[in-house]
Amino acid sequence: MKIIIDQKTVQRNATIGKILRWVSLGCMLIGLIAVFSEEIFSNPNLFTIFFSIMIVGVLLSSVSGFFTNRFGKSPRPDELIDKTFKGLDDRFQIFHYRSSIHHLLIGPAGLWSIVPTFIDGEIIYDENKENWTHKRNSLVNRLLQKEYFPNPLSEYKHHKKELEKILKEKTKNDDNPELKLLVLLLNKNVSISGNFEKDNILIMPFEKVKDRFRKMAKNINLSDEVYALLEDLLEIQ
Repeated sequence: MKIIIDQKTVQRNATIGKILRWVSLGCMLIGLIAVFSEEIFSNPNLFTIFFSIMIVGVLLSSVSGFFTNRFGKSPRPDELIDKTFKGLDDRFQIFHYRSSIHHLLIGPAGLWSIVPTFIDGEIIYDENKENWTHKRNSLVNRLLQKEYFPNPLSEYKHHKKELEKILKEKTKNDDNPELKLLVLLLNKNVSISGNFEKDNILIMPFEKVKDRFRKMAKNINLSDEVYALLEDLLEIQ
């Protein structure tokens, strides 16, 4: 499998995460001064200012965690995706951060937007909503887990529009290839109840994905011209 990644984006976002982490710590430290300073504590205006700075620090810490978890720590989500598909032949190409679709797989199994998630618990298909919902394992996980289950239907619609924008801007062609969505479950402590596949959406644990894509590659016929064009567009961006 060929891997094309925008390393500049990864490095830039990792740096942003580090900077925000130190800024957030500084803001929270300034806020703590208000707690131990009698002069500030007794002055409502000063206390409000220092308390607001501390709140900003907490918010920046959350944003810093987002960047650090995705770009600053190894294995990163893109590295885990690569590991999941490792062993597929070079007809498969995966593009990381080369477009507004962060993880895009092109190959004989089709065109796939990949959404990795580390959630645990149970994923349940709701027949009435025709969509999936997420139930966490415990109250502790509900309180501590920062990552939320992506809405597969909304994600698919959004990524489909993004693909249409990419092709329309570059090719002026309305004949777009069919996009599919893979919600890649990277946590072993997650289960799926009911449908795990509907229309162009597939939800699957990482250990089962590679074999599934190998099977799909035998049965799907693609337009080589359209996919070659898309590969070229992503490589030159």
